[in-house]
Amino acid sequence: MNTDVLFEPIQVGNVELKNRIAMSPMNMGYTGPEGFTSEQSNAWYATRARGGFGLIITECVVANPFPWRGSDSLNPLLADSQKKYRQLSQMADVIHSYKGAKVFIQVSPGWGRQGHPDENGIASGAPSAVPLNIDLRNINKGWYRQLSRIMKQAGISIPSEIWDYDKIKSLSDDEYEAMKPVILKMLKEKAPEYYHIICGQTPRELTISEIEKLEDFMVEAVCACYDLGYDGVELHTPHGYLLHQFLSGRSNQRTDLYGGSIENRGRVVTNIIERVRKKVGPDKVLGCRLSGDELMPQGLTNEEACAFVRLFTEAGANYFNVSQGGYENLGAAFAPDGEDDFTKWAPGFKTASGGMPIITPNFMNPEMAAQAIASGKTDIISLGRQSIADPYWPAKVKEGRACDIVKCARCQQCYMNLFENRWIRCSVNPTAGFEKYYPELWKTDGLMDVRAKKFMEKCNNLSQI
Repeated sequence: MNTDVLFEPIQVGNVELKNRIAMSPMNMGYTGPEGFTSEQSNAWYATRARGGFGLIITECVVANPFPWRGSDSLNPLLADSQKKYRQLSQMADVIHSYKGAKVFIQVSPGWGRQGHPDENGIASGAPSAVPLNIDLRNINKGWYRQLSRIMKQAGISIPSEIWDYDKIKSLSDDEYEAMKPVILKMLKEKAPEYYHIICGQTPRELTISEIEKLEDFMVEAVCACYDLGYDGVELHTPHGYLLHQFLSGRSNQRTDLYGGSIENRGRVVTNIIERVRKKVGPDKVLGCRLSGDELMPQGLTNEEACAFVRLFTEAGANYFNVSQGGYENLGAAFAPDGEDDFTKWAPGFKTASGGMPIITPNFMNPEMAAQAIASGKTDIISLGRQSIADPYWPAKVKEGRACDIVKCARCQQCYMNLFENRWIRCSVNPTAGFEKYYPELWKTDGLMDVRAKKFMEKCNNLSQI
């Protein structure tokens, strides 16, 4: 199939994108230890901008100054104070130095029940005190391989008749409940960090006053991002994180004005959108990433997700980024084994939003990506793990070199490295995570910013005086 449709420009709010290929937001842990951007962060994004992505969506940047944000264990970028702003503006400038590249910053208030207490033991805040509980039957082949590796490293030996992928997937509820304590007991004794990821720790229910303060801070941070040079802002509302938890009846059991009805559960997000719109006007890009379905009992359904899309559109959102699931269903959620798993949610979002631009992730094959756009199911496709595996995917497709694309192995090493507190590596791209040491990946004509070429020419052959 012809892939020219991938390289057609598209308007999103007041921003024109040069093509229909976006880099998905992914937390890589390359941030400095205090939540500032780093040289590696900048080189990471510069390489993808150099590779031809028309839109870079940053990792989720946590805009929450309170110790209950629950996110510190994964070392995310922070916008929790103005002292972080200078470096965040540099990151936008780096991306903009590549011809036509645009950047949306994804902003989050924290992890909620998917987070962990801070270094002083302060519990993560959430809509309700409902702990995370991952069902191991929901892992996919990639997660199974990584968990098997972790267990082996920790010296955990589980009989193959218990720890077998096909066996685990086929267990009945009764069989799983009988097996689960055996695995969890071993994890708790020999790999407690993974035990806490699977079981979670009970979060603290946020008060109305705390929620209102969070809204205030989020509005301030989102508005600041436009002034820092970002072309748009994406609210981080998918995958079971804090804003998603307000939307889901599985994790939001409140009976006040932030719980119960669709309008109440969506109140935090609508309040943020409406207040930002009052400050910045109707045209700036302000979108939401949203799970099309939580894929869990009593969780956010597709019907509810579309209702939230309508609600957020009315509040002022002008694009939506599709995803699915959360940590409790890792295998079918935001890191499936295959590709094109999320496109099924895009048409519903398109209709519910009244035709707003829709971004859909989870592609590796250029023809499949082009077909998703040509069919009208989505407007923009995005690459997540595939952009780790090959940051030059867009350029290779554009120049007819699809045969040179390095395909993502779907091994989940990148995800597991994040949970292991290790530097994130890629099994098929040895430069991933070390881009700052490979400037040839992101330099053009020996420079990062081609506009600097004329300046540098005026310095040639000068002697030292």
